[in-house]
Amino acid sequence: MKKKKIIIMVAVTLVCILLVSAISIYTVPKLRVSLFVHFYHDLIEDSLAAGHGVPADDAMLLGYDTVNTWDGDHTMTEFVIMAWGNTYYGCYYSPEDVPLAFQNTDVELTQDGHDYWVWKADGDNHGSTSKIMEHWYFFKASF
Repeated sequence: MKKKKIIIMVAVTLVCILLVSAISIYTVPKLRVSLFVHFYHDLIEDSLAAGHGVPADDAMLLGYDTVNTWDGDHTMTEFVIMAWGNTYYGCYYSPEDVPLAFQNTDVELTQDGHDYWVWKADGDNHGSTSKIMEHWYFFKASF
């Protein structure tokens, strides 16, 4: 009887740990975006290099809401992974490996630490970007 209670307690504890882990992955933006990049960067980079664009048919499978390519001095392919209210979180692929503002907006980036930049536009529009890995950056944009 005592052995059965211990097994049930261990099982319940493991289930709780798994639930907390799963919730963290989907609610902590930087973690969720970093996992997206680490899982799919090769697939996306290969598809872009081959001239096929982003595998848009797989948006639900890959886990992004929208994808856009923004031209400018430096082109970027941007993935919005999640949004809370007026704040957007995601990542972008920068072929030239340069940090850029949300939607490649022409605003000044100010370095605020190693591989971390902030920007401010008109009104209360602001955001940040940080390097995840070579050619890939996390962004947060608030409006």
